[in-house]
Formats: sequence, C-alpha cells, structure tokens
Amino acid sequence: MQMLNKKPVQTNNPNTVTPQQKRFIKNMVDSASPEQLIVILYNGCLQWLAMAKKELEKNKEERVPNWTNFSHQMKMSVNVIEHLQDSLNHDINQEFADQLFNLYEFLKSNLMRANIEKSQEKMDFCVKIISDLKSGWQEGINKLNEKSTQESQG
Repeated sequence: MQMLNKKPVQTNNPNTVTPQQKRFIKNMVDSASPEQLIVILYNGCLQWLAMAKKELEKNKEERVPNWTNFSHQMKMSVNVIEHLQDSLNHDINQEFADQLFNLYEFLKSNLMRANIEKSQEKMDFCVKIISDLKSGWQEGINKLNEKSTQESQG
C-alpha cells in the first residue's frame, strides 16, 4: 500500500487577527471618542456579517460553506450588539436608551434566527438597520465636529 505524502492545506482563516491588526485596532479604539467607538462597533458588526454572508454565498454557488465559520461570525455580530446594548446609559435619556435596547433585542433575535435558518434575507434586514444606525451616529459626530470647529473659530 502506497502512502501519499500530503502537506497540510493552509487556509486563510478570516477569523484570525494578525498582531499588526491587533495593534491598529487598539490604537484606533484608544484614540476614539465615545461616539466614534459606537461607529467602530457598528462597523465591526457589519464586517462580521459580511464574512458570514460570503459563507452563505458559497452554498448558493454549490461550493462547500464552512458552517462553523458562519456560526462563529454570526455569534460575533450578536456579541457586538450585546456590547452596544450593555453600554447604553439609561440615566441620560431613559426613553431613547429603552428604545435602542429594544431595537438591539430585535436585532439579536433576528441574527440568531438568521444563523439557525441560514437566512440571507434576515441577515440583509439586520444589515440595513445596523447601517442606518451607523449612518445616524456618523451624522451626529459630523454635526458635533462642525459645531466645535465653529465655536473654536468664533
């Protein structure tokens, strides 16, 4: 019986972060304002969902998706939403914080269902909501920056 000498196949694991990426992320987070941190979290959530969507697309193309990666990426997106939910300050504006809390609960529920059902439709729905939230925060940051610039020049 002849033994084949097979080398292990190296794959680029999209869930692996290089030391350089870790330093970049740490510097970005350390220098960000609280408002910018929220946008960073939304971006992270959207990136996890984009990676999960690629796994779903493999299934449509009749290639073998890595369902372990898919589930991990979906779980990470839910973790980001949980972190956003935990960071809400109900003392400043309770009604607004409560509404965001409920929206985050809705997103988590839909993301978990999307994971179980492998539903791109549910994922896309959540991506739209998260993108809108991110845009709203970014617009608010831009207005704050404009106001600060005007006050410093005025």
